[in-house]
Amino acid sequence: MRKKDSQPIFSYRRTLHERNQIRKRMVAHILRANFKKEFRTCRILVGDQFFTIDLMSEDDEIAAKIVNPCRMPCKKISSGKFQQILSAIIVLKSIDSKRKLLIFTNKKMYEEFSSSIRSMPKPIRDAAFGIIMSWIPLSDESDDYEYSEPATAFRDNQNSFSQTRRGQQ
Repeated sequence: MRKKDSQPIFSYRRTLHERNQIRKRMVAHILRANFKKEFRTCRILVGDQFFTIDLMSEDDEIAAKIVNPCRMPCKKISSGKFQQILSAIIVLKSIDSKRKLLIFTNKKMYEEFSSSIRSMPKPIRDAAFGIIMSWIPLSDESDDYEYSEPATAFRDNQNSFSQTRRGQQ
């Protein structure tokens, strides 16, 4: 008689999903403390497609997409992850919220993306205008993406594209 495996085949996926859910709750807690508003996950109709917004304020004025670290430590953001982040930016740009946040939970990835996007051709670079990029220190390469430092506030990129754009107008 064959024994059933004790570990599910996709246990890593489940664990990753659970970690991302924990990160989302932590980010929601930090945003609630900073903006004095409740945040929830919601689905938004854009054109004829529904998109998930990771965190939306109860008054719909603040929308946030969360960028969690790659599954495997790497020196550079993969093109797939970069495209996933660009997709999140396009979704944020297409909704009517006043504040649109792209929140990274990993400082290295935040810095890498910020640097990379500035070197992109104008159509890609311009996609990030109007989006406030920030990071909340929840993940760090040195500890295998586990919670690593107390997060009390998110850190706005003081040279973010939205601020640069306003300065140019």
